[in-house]
Amino acid sequence: MAAISEHSFYNALALRYRANYGALKKLRQRFSSWGKAYAATRDRETPDPEEAFAELEKFGIQCILREDKIFPAQLLEISWPPFALYVRGQLPKKWTPALAMVGTRKATPVGLRFAEQLAGDLARRGVIIISGLALGVDAASQHGAIAGGGITVAVLASGLDRITPQTNSRLGEQILQKGGAIISEYPIGTESVPRLFLERNRIVSGLSQAALIIEAPKRSGTLSTARFAIEQNRDVLVVPGGINNPNYEGSNELLKQGAQLVTGISDVLQTLGLDEQPEKATMRFPFLDDPQQKIMAYLTELGEPVHTDALSDALKISGQQISESLAMLTIMSIVKEEGGRYYI
Repeated sequence: MAAISEHSFYNALALRYRANYGALKKLRQRFSSWGKAYAATRDRETPDPEEAFAELEKFGIQCILREDKIFPAQLLEISWPPFALYVRGQLPKKWTPALAMVGTRKATPVGLRFAEQLAGDLARRGVIIISGLALGVDAASQHGAIAGGGITVAVLASGLDRITPQTNSRLGEQILQKGGAIISEYPIGTESVPRLFLERNRIVSGLSQAALIIEAPKRSGTLSTARFAIEQNRDVLVVPGGINNPNYEGSNELLKQGAQLVTGISDVLQTLGLDEQPEKATMRFPFLDDPQQKIMAYLTELGEPVHTDALSDALKISGQQISESLAMLTIMSIVKEEGGRYYI
């Protein structure tokens, strides 16, 4: 009879303690193996290791322990690393370059378009997109990665026996079909609760070289991903937005604290250490409104400072609208002003 694996013992204990990280940490500190921890602590609520592991296999789920060679090495660098990962699909053999793309579930249409377009362009350059499969920015980013023919990894705050949220179950299956993965540190049957979303976010940032924040309100779970990224010595990138738009209150606060402003794909590529490919370059500043786009196109082509009156005449836009647009572009540090003239 084959010996029961450490993976089976760990899974049984994870089920018994309902994926409580603190409880599992205490067991690991007391015992030299999960098998010994199981033997010393099992009770009527502890499932049979082999039967529980067979349930994993029914769902096509791997259990990868921290000690396994294929466990992502970058997660070993973070504080509070997971003891194991449950995996559906195929983990990337090489994790760089990888970018976490996260944001509010209630994103604006402009933010969603930006996330999807940018993720697609990055995927075409071989960047792995890491996100949480949530509604809004997460889903848009992962849709974009798939459309770009790239790999995306979704990190869930629940067990992998069900894809959550259910409305993104089709997206989850597409991720698997295109060679990506859906992962979690929680055993099957674990339901999403607020605490688990917070824990999950440290893995999203931990798997990535940098975290890109798109539309984060002041009280947003997205900000926890940024905080984890800072703690993990990852770069934090932020798409700026209007000062009166509540979806950008958290984002703009991160910028004031020193996060890197992102106005296009070149900023992201530079952070990831990749060369921009001009023939595939995406439209710059896709999140700006129409007057701002026209101003940017004109200033880029002109290549020298210009007064507001000249801009208004050239673009056939009212002086008031020109002034309002330039004020916003200046606040976002996209356009600079000197002596009443504006330039990029």
